[in-house]
Amino acid sequence: MQESGYGVNAFTNPIVALEHLLKNPDKYKLVISNYRMPYLNGCELGTKVKELNGNIKVILISAYDSIEHNKLNFELLKKPVTLQKLLDIVNVSLNNNAKASLSTRLDEI
Repeated sequence: MQESGYGVNAFTNPIVALEHLLKNPDKYKLVISNYRMPYLNGCELGTKVKELNGNIKVILISAYDSIEHNKLNFELLKKPVTLQKLLDIVNVSLNNNAKASLSTRLDEI
């Protein structure tokens, strides 16, 4: 991702990531999270992220086909995910001039 020009901060603990976001709520445009994690699942983390800044987009990565508790309809990317596919989705998600919605574009990728 960094090689493609994106600034990246990676966290292995969702609580630490959330604490960082609390201190920097306007620094980020996108959060990519695994669904299954200790302490908070991806939907819980995404919900808290949206409470901090509703403009941040959230992409969840999961081995599950669907997530029952995805009430905010975060984008869901099913594992396995190639780096190129993830990069394509990030590009679409962050492109403010995209004519198609991310959901539509996911079907094309």
